[in-house]
Amino acid sequence: MDDWPNRRVSLRDLWRVLDETDPSSGARAGRRQLLADVLNELAAADQLELPSTRSYDRTERPALPTFVTLPGDAEPQRRFPDPVWHPKLAWAAGARLTAGQRELLGKINEWLFRSRDDLVVPLRERSLEIMGDEKALDGKFATALFGEGRLSLDLLRAHRTALPLYAERVGDGPVLLVVENSATFHTMVSVLGDNPSRVGWIGWGAGAGFETSVHSIPALGPPLVREIRYFGDLDRNGLRIPASASRIAELSGLPPVLPASPLYRILLEIGVPQPGQPKIPVAAATALVDWLDPAHADEARDLLTNGFRLAQEAVGTRYLRTDASAARCLAL
Repeated sequence: MDDWPNRRVSLRDLWRVLDETDPSSGARAGRRQLLADVLNELAAADQLELPSTRSYDRTERPALPTFVTLPGDAEPQRRFPDPVWHPKLAWAAGARLTAGQRELLGKINEWLFRSRDDLVVPLRERSLEIMGDEKALDGKFATALFGEGRLSLDLLRAHRTALPLYAERVGDGPVLLVVENSATFHTMVSVLGDNPSRVGWIGWGAGAGFETSVHSIPALGPPLVREIRYFGDLDRNGLRIPASASRIAELSGLPPVLPASPLYRILLEIGVPQPGQPKIPVAAATALVDWLDPAHADEARDLLTNGFRLAQEAVGTRYLRTDASAARCLAL
């Protein structure tokens, strides 16, 4: 958007720019999430400034800024000549790319020209070969670089090696409840085993491992998983992980990962805030809490911006030892 006539760009114009730069996005179910991800990525790279939380459109999820502000002209932006793009990356010539995206595509471009075999390898092996970092491509599948006519596993001749999701069957319901930490996993297995509900499986996300193990959910069953709910810590990673896993799940044809809202409501009520966390800027905190039920977003954002967190273990055995508490907890 280097040639944009004004520093302020409205949401209507942002939608138009997205349509022009990525026409295929118009047919995607997660189009709104795609725009939110792109704007957050550009803001993190200091390519634009997000407004205060008051200036967000919350008519749908995720919330989107009603405008963004482009950086001033204090320093002329460096222009980089386009490389000779491999035919499979021809779309990159007309795409608006951040410096990080250009660097990533440039390395893939070089690899495509020099690679001659058809061997399909695990994604992290390919990432190490192309990027010099086995984790460099982790999480990139939820960004605008991947999609129809763009980057894909087939183009990279790679496959994911999904970490199996450790799960236990607790009933015949259609819901898979994934929890972040091991103590809560064992507590929930015990509680749900004695209190039938809509939950058929309890899964242990093992922290960030859920972003990989989400791919193994189709291997569960019976009962068939028709709904995925998640409960984790209320902190940066506890909110980033399920939001990322949800985008990955939907790209893989799975149900989205939704918050286990009754559990978060209880955690906000009985949890004791733990201090000493980095204070997260308001715009970044707003993006993180957008995955939650809107009824819980404001309280969670206040925690993050003030440097506090809540550990999910607060909703533990002591609280759940009464039938009434267990019933409230499992009203998913």
